[in-house]
Amino acid sequence: MISETVVVLSRAQFALHAVQYFLFVPLTLGLSLLLAGLESWFVISGQEVYQRLTQFWGKLFAIGFGLSMASSLAMACQFGANWSYFSHYVGDVFAMPLLLGFAGLFIVANALGWFLLGWQRLGKGAHLGVTWLIAIGCHLSLFGFLLASGWMQNPVGAELNPQTLRLELLDSSLVLSNPLAWAKFVHSLLASYVVAAGFVLAISAYYLIKQRETELAQCSYRIAAAFGLLTVIVIMAIGDTSVYGAGAMQHNKLAAINGLPSDAALEQNRQRIGNGVKAYSLLQELRDDKKEPELLAAFAAAKVDLGYALLLKRWRESVTDASPAQIEQAVRASLPATAPLYWGYRLMIAAGALLALLFLAANAVNILGWRHAWLFKASFYALPLPWLASASGWFISEFGRQPWLVADMLPIWQGVSTLTVADLAVSLVAYGLAYTGLLALAVMLTLKFIEQGSADALPINQEPSYVA
Repeated sequence: MISETVVVLSRAQFALHAVQYFLFVPLTLGLSLLLAGLESWFVISGQEVYQRLTQFWGKLFAIGFGLSMASSLAMACQFGANWSYFSHYVGDVFAMPLLLGFAGLFIVANALGWFLLGWQRLGKGAHLGVTWLIAIGCHLSLFGFLLASGWMQNPVGAELNPQTLRLELLDSSLVLSNPLAWAKFVHSLLASYVVAAGFVLAISAYYLIKQRETELAQCSYRIAAAFGLLTVIVIMAIGDTSVYGAGAMQHNKLAAINGLPSDAALEQNRQRIGNGVKAYSLLQELRDDKKEPELLAAFAAAKVDLGYALLLKRWRESVTDASPAQIEQAVRASLPATAPLYWGYRLMIAAGALLALLFLAANAVNILGWRHAWLFKASFYALPLPWLASASGWFISEFGRQPWLVADMLPIWQGVSTLTVADLAVSLVAYGLAYTGLLALAVMLTLKFIEQGSADALPINQEPSYVA
C-alpha cells in the first residue's frame, strides 16, 4: 500500500513549484504582449516615450521570465522524480504538450538576449521582430502546458494498453484540439493579461504618487487601465467555459462551485466503482494472455470505469475483494471537497469585480483628465488583486479534478514514486530554500529597477550595425 505521507509530501513539493510558476508565468505572458504592442507603436509613430516604456517594462519582464523558466524546468523534473508512475502511464501523450511548452520557453530565452542588448545593434524592424518572437514564445509555452493540463481533465486521443498498463497515443489531432484545453488556454491567457495590466497600473501609480517619471507613468497608467478593463470584460463575458467541459469530473466541479448536493454523483460513482472492480478482474485475465472474444468484449464494455477500481488501492492492494466499508471510503473520496471550491470561486469573482471597478475608475479619470491621489493609492495597493483572482482560478481548476491525476483513469495516490519520507522531506526543504532565495533576489532586482526608472534607456539605431 502507498504511504499517505509520501503522497502528501509529493503533492506539497509539486505545489511549491506550481505556486512559483503561477506567480511569474501570468505576469511575463501578459507583459510580453504589452512589450510587443508598445514597441510596435514606437516603430509606427516614432514617439520615443514608447521606446523608453518598452525598455523599462522589458527589464521587469526579464526578471519574471528568469523565475518562470526556473520553476517550469524544476516542475518538469518533478514528473520523473516524485511522479514516476504518472510519467510511465501518460508519457506517450504528455511528451507532445510538454515539448510545445518548453519550445516556447527556449524561443523566449534565445530572443531575450537580443531584446535586452540589441537596441544599438539591430534596426527598428529587426528589434521589433525579436520582441514579437518573445510574445509568440510566451503564448506557445502557455498553450503547451495548458494542453497537458487540459488533457489530464479530459483525456482524449489515447487508450489503455492492457499489457503495458500505459495510455498510448492514438490520435494526436484529438489531443491538440481538446476543447477543454482550449477553453483553459483562452481563460488563462486573458487572466494573464489582467495580471500584467494590474502590475503596470500599480507601478505607474507609484511613480505618479511620487511625482517621478511622470511622462512614462501617465502613458503606462493609461494603457494599463484600458488593457485591463478590456480583458476583464472579455473574461466576464466568456464566464466559466472551462468548467462546462466534457466529462463527469467537470460536472462534479460545477456542482461543488455552486454548493449543490452530491448524492446523485456519489451513487453514480458507487456503481462505477463496482463496474471498475469487474474491469480490474478482467484486466488480470487479459494480462495472463487470455484473448477469448468474450473476455475482450466484456473488458471493452467495462474498462471505462477501470480507474474507479484504482480508488480502492488507497486502502488495500487487492481491489477485487474490497470490503463494503472500503468501497464506501472510495465513494466518499471520489469527489472533490465542496467548501474550498465554493469559496475559492467566490474569492475569484470578488477579486475580479474589484479589479473591474478599479480599471473602470482609472479609465474614467484618464478620459476626464483628473488626477486623484486616492485613485493612484488604490491602484498601488490593489497590486495583489490580479494574482489573487488568477491563483483562485488555477486553484479551482486543479483542485476541482481531485482525486484524479488523469480524470476517471488514474487516482492521485497511484502516480507517486516509491520514495521514502526522508527523501521527500529533504528535497522539499531544499526546494523551499532555493525558491525563497530566488524570490528574494527577484524582489530586490524589481525594486532596484523601479527605483532606477528609465534613466538608462538606450537609443535605437535607425540602421543596424550588424544583424546575426
